[in-house]
Amino acid sequence: METEQTQIPASNKGRRIRAYIALSVVVIAVLIGGWIWYKDYTAFYTTDDAYIEADKVAVCAKMMGRITRIYADEGDSVKTGKLLVELDSTDLVAQKIQAIASRDQAISNLHQTEARYELDQKTSQVQEINKEKAQDDLNRATVQLKGSVISQEQYDHIKKAFESAQAQLDASKAALNVSKAQIENAAASIKTANAQIGTIASLLNNTRIIAPASGLIAKKWLLPGDVVQPGQAVFTITKDSLLWVAAMFEETKIGGIHYGQKTEFTVDAFPGIHYFGKVFYIGSNTAAQFSLIPPNNASGNFTKITQRIPVKISIDTRIDPKHEYPAIKLAAGMSVYVKIYKK
Repeated sequence: METEQTQIPASNKGRRIRAYIALSVVVIAVLIGGWIWYKDYTAFYTTDDAYIEADKVAVCAKMMGRITRIYADEGDSVKTGKLLVELDSTDLVAQKIQAIASRDQAISNLHQTEARYELDQKTSQVQEINKEKAQDDLNRATVQLKGSVISQEQYDHIKKAFESAQAQLDASKAALNVSKAQIENAAASIKTANAQIGTIASLLNNTRIIAPASGLIAKKWLLPGDVVQPGQAVFTITKDSLLWVAAMFEETKIGGIHYGQKTEFTVDAFPGIHYFGKVFYIGSNTAAQFSLIPPNNASGNFTKITQRIPVKISIDTRIDPKHEYPAIKLAAGMSVYVKIYKK
């Protein structure tokens, strides 16, 4: 009995020691965690509401058409001016051929009217000579009539011949003006045909959609056979040559953030790697102002919510102490944990 009684207290004492050790470990861990949190709280402004960002360019069509060929896919790197999409141009090619034929016909009409104008000029010269001859005859007949050399009937015939020559001259001049107007009309038709050909050529050029900027194709929205509308995006290009961090900070912290402030951040995709940069933009509006339904506090039910203001941070340098990621490629949309130094 005595042996059993001495073993029971010893067993309880061992359990109590283990419990004290476990409790001490928990307390130490809590203290260490609290110290780390307090150190970060006093030294940094932090947020995990942050992402890698980049400029995005929509590759859109200028005209409606059916896609016949696509020369790129998601993930491809493209340069400015590279051909990405071709639209069906069959109808436009036929219209261009018709417009060229109309221009050729207008040129032929111009040549014809120019030849007629030259003919009318010669005819007008002949009529001018005939009119002068009739004028001379009338002048002589007037003298002869006074001298009773010719009869009144002969004089009337000569006068009518002069009036006829004058009328023919006037008609030839009118025909000359008509030919001149026809030349101008034919020249205008040629200009119209050339303008139409230029318009169709521009539309044909629009059937070839090229990359407006260099970057990485992030999304392909349509496939060959789809009908694209004017202004509709076929691709979205991410300009991966320039990336930055877009972080949302509470409005209560924004008073301590200023341009050029040193920043440290980590990317969830590459743990252990630390990046460094600087603040280069602080938003002039809260993020909620540009949401789909901006907040309206005009009603009686009001709940105050801490707003967030966008802050942009440059990506300058990085530290990879373990060299675990030999090929690091940041992509737009990756989650980031940001710490901005208070001092």
